[in-house]
Amino acid sequence: MKYSELLLGVLVWIGASTPNGLPAAAQQTLSLIPEAGRSVPASRGSTIQSLKITSAILKETRRIYIALPGSFSRSAPDRKYPVTIVLDGEENLPPAVAVGDELSRNGQIPEMLIVAIPNIDALRGRVRDLTPPGLSVSGSSLNEGGDRFLDFVEKELLPAVDRQFRGSAPRSFIGHSSGGILATYAAATRSAFHAVVAIDTPTELGENWLAKKLTARAAASPAPLRYASYEVRFGWRDETWQKLVAAAPPSWRLHRERLAKESHESAGMLGMYLGLREVFSDYSMLAAPVAPTTSILPYYAKISSRFGAPVVPPRKLLIQVLEDLLAEGSAAARAAYDALVSGYGTPPDGPALTARIAEVERRVPPAETVEGLLATPFPTPEEARTYIGEWVGDMWMAPEQPRTGAVMLRIKVVDGRVVGETVRRTADGHEQVQRWEYLKITSQGMTWGNLNGMRPRGVVLFEGKLEGDTLAGKSRFGGIDFRQPDGSPPQSPSFSFKRVRK
Repeated sequence: MKYSELLLGVLVWIGASTPNGLPAAAQQTLSLIPEAGRSVPASRGSTIQSLKITSAILKETRRIYIALPGSFSRSAPDRKYPVTIVLDGEENLPPAVAVGDELSRNGQIPEMLIVAIPNIDALRGRVRDLTPPGLSVSGSSLNEGGDRFLDFVEKELLPAVDRQFRGSAPRSFIGHSSGGILATYAAATRSAFHAVVAIDTPTELGENWLAKKLTARAAASPAPLRYASYEVRFGWRDETWQKLVAAAPPSWRLHRERLAKESHESAGMLGMYLGLREVFSDYSMLAAPVAPTTSILPYYAKISSRFGAPVVPPRKLLIQVLEDLLAEGSAAARAAYDALVSGYGTPPDGPALTARIAEVERRVPPAETVEGLLATPFPTPEEARTYIGEWVGDMWMAPEQPRTGAVMLRIKVVDGRVVGETVRRTADGHEQVQRWEYLKITSQGMTWGNLNGMRPRGVVLFEGKLEGDTLAGKSRFGGIDFRQPDGSPPQSPSFSFKRVRK
């Protein structure tokens, strides 16, 4: 196999480890020494440092590039950052930084330290470092230095990064070409490496040597592992992947995907993006609960155990949580603000936010909350008997809007429980159905609603008064104090529905 055929990408999430059985020299605390005046290409304004570390394990000095996250200089001194190791650092640092920035800005992965390791030389040194002993790659021997290189990363480089740059678990490892082979080998043989995403990795080399090793670990070890394979030209054979899935314990998460319209070479950056997104899928703000707002910070406290270290929620999400808690009049806004400042530094509007938090804390706790509204039991079929059936009408913001009767309320009993729906007819005759999350029968009529699909995350309540066969009224935000920029309350849409008599 030619060198050009082995341009593979990989991402590995690395757990903490301590030196074990190393010579005395390798157990000494090593430091990363800055290289003054060295210019390193960066992506999207990231701060890059060039440093060197003299390894007792490798018996050589290696250059290291470190990209610091945007909040590094602003966050609290005890704020820890996940670490991502990138192999082939001379080529892969810029795309890795761009991918990490894009995903973290959108709240899909944590902000992290990206640590890139350039090769000693482009061919022989790379094969030596990234080939596991027992496998031949590009005509190499069966006794290359992959184990030594993993020892260097795990036992010398990562401790130095942790000490000097506040690094911590969860750890990622992005490689290219032989890095995919080495990462799969690490997943198969070292419990310290907890997750692997391999991109176009030829696991069939040496008569499926890597696949057999990982499957053997799956059958023998319940320790958690995340492994994902993104494939273009190389990858897993169907039968060997099926054996791996069958052998994997419940604590393993396995993912396999073929990348369309990519080449072996072009898959690298896309693989980094998909790999990081997959590994941190349960961290993503898209995986966090939407409501109630008070459940979001506890969610991140809970999932921290999965990553082996506390994880700071995404900055974008913390800002939204803070604003929503303030609108809800919740004293929990203080904890959200403290998490924001500790993790990302004081925001530009910090004084105004702290004043709003103090004002909320002085108030009597609100009697109506989003959490309380969503937890309100629906009425029984007997209690809702007067309203069961279909109602046709309209909702409008301005009195001059035409009345078309394009909206229907549908209230029915399913399996002994009351169900309410708002149905909107489209121009082509289709129905758009929204099931209600709140329904209460009042002395004057009926109130129903749903959690707002956009922010602010209040419950949109339709408070209707029944007169004869007509149910009419206005809607409002429930559970929050929502104001327009000038401080005035928003306009309340009106509605009117007529009972359908059959």
